[in-house]
Amino acid sequence: MQTGNDVDRVTISIPHSLTLQSETIRGELKISRSELFRLALEHFIQEQNNSRLAVIAAEMVEEYKSNRTLTVLTELDGEDFV
Repeated sequence: MQTGNDVDRVTISIPHSLTLQSETIRGELKISRSELFRLALEHFIQEQNNSRLAVIAAEMVEEYKSNRTLTVLTELDGEDFV
């Protein structure tokens, strides 16, 4: 839990239907509105980070497949160096 100066107060506007749904969920979870929105924002940010990483990984796979310099040593895979 954050305390003191490491917390920012943010004012947002959301559709009434989301407010009603969020109130139901926070009641079921027995958490504050702030906690619910903090959790939701953390989840959204994590999903965005995961999406970015997936794009980067896909780009790296393509680079790995097409760049001979990156794969030149794979010819040695499986060889014994005894």
